[in-house]
Amino acid sequence: MSTRHSVAVVGAGITGLVAALRLARAGRHVAVFERYPYPGGLVALFDAGGEPLECFYHHLFTTDTDYLALAAEFGMEAEIEWLPSRMGMFSRGRLWDFGTPASLLRFHPLSWPAKVRFALTTLWLNRVADWRRYEHVTAHEWMVRHGGRQVFDTVWGPLLRQKFAERADDVAMVWLWGKVYLRGRSRSASGLGERLGYMRGSFGRLVTALVEGCLAAGVRLELASPVRRMRRAEGGIEIESRHGAERFQTVLFTAAPRELLRVGGDALPASYRARLADQDDAAALCAVLELDRPFTPYYWINVADPTFPFGGLMEHTNFIPPERYGGRHILYISKYLFEDHPLWRSQDREIWAAYLPHLSRINPGFDESWVTARHVFRAAHAQPIVPVGYSQRVPPFETPLSGLYHACMAQIYPEDRGQNYAVREGNRAAAALLARTADV
Repeated sequence: MSTRHSVAVVGAGITGLVAALRLARAGRHVAVFERYPYPGGLVALFDAGGEPLECFYHHLFTTDTDYLALAAEFGMEAEIEWLPSRMGMFSRGRLWDFGTPASLLRFHPLSWPAKVRFALTTLWLNRVADWRRYEHVTAHEWMVRHGGRQVFDTVWGPLLRQKFAERADDVAMVWLWGKVYLRGRSRSASGLGERLGYMRGSFGRLVTALVEGCLAAGVRLELASPVRRMRRAEGGIEIESRHGAERFQTVLFTAAPRELLRVGGDALPASYRARLADQDDAAALCAVLELDRPFTPYYWINVADPTFPFGGLMEHTNFIPPERYGGRHILYISKYLFEDHPLWRSQDREIWAAYLPHLSRINPGFDESWVTARHVFRAAHAQPIVPVGYSQRVPPFETPLSGLYHACMAQIYPEDRGQNYAVREGNRAAAALLARTADV
């Protein structure tokens, strides 16, 4: 083993790569272990018309300052384009404009009293910065009480079900406050209505820059090398991977709590294992269609109809020009679900069979002949469940096993997970580890 302090980072997502880069540049001997054959985590890519594209839809808000600072560090800030976007909602059997004051006036699924309550509650949430006042009440309860049943059933309930499936009624109001308040800050910061950011050539470019920076700093990157077991060892922690067993003085684990339980549970006390097991999350099932023509005029569509097998549509080429993808129009079809849901383990053809009739309900002119290619991507542990009182349940950075630390999306609170906060958590984790090993 090197005489430098040795650190293993488990997971080559953005958090792990940022932390590895900071640690290596500070003189630590760093090895990164990643179960998949590619880095980047949820910023995985596929080829769409000759252009790399994210398997799961991504964009930035103007308030994503941690990500923007990292892009600037690599000289890539000018590669981020800030573009207008358009939102729609499918409700009562048709598409509606949504997301602006003018569109609210024309949104017939809400009565005039409900529109007023919707506007007032949204304005209120935009002006209250203290998230703690929303932590001990569910979004369902708060919104029904203040916005009314019609507003909840038409707007907020479908959004919650889209993200949290059957756990929607358990989600704390602090999560929904974050969506309204933080998005409101993004609109205010732009001064131009809402503008969303996208990196030319995909967000994978910054992942590549991180990897290159890590390698230049001496990081050992082990792809397709899942960690099978972690256990106590003299002077540190032993990690078992495809290369056998290695001992490290420090381990930073960046995967989900239940993954930590799976690979390190034998070394953790029973009370901590129970705490990890209590952390729940939804998986993401993301289908992507490449079409020969536009599907709708909207970038983002919330589907407010419980009979649909998916919750949202993101037409990427109503945000980024289709010419970049060989003229193909890119449509993401989003569903969050739990791993016991039949669709999670369904064959791709079964998923398409379930989805296609509902696409025709949104656009009656749609025909399967429009489809030039189709893909299905899955990600476990994609959306942490945030129940009431979550600040007392957030997994701690420091675990009971000496030398083992945990930095994951379940710790992003009161904000929701995303690239910006993955960068922030990587920076924080590295700073904390450097402070703890400052004399090494």
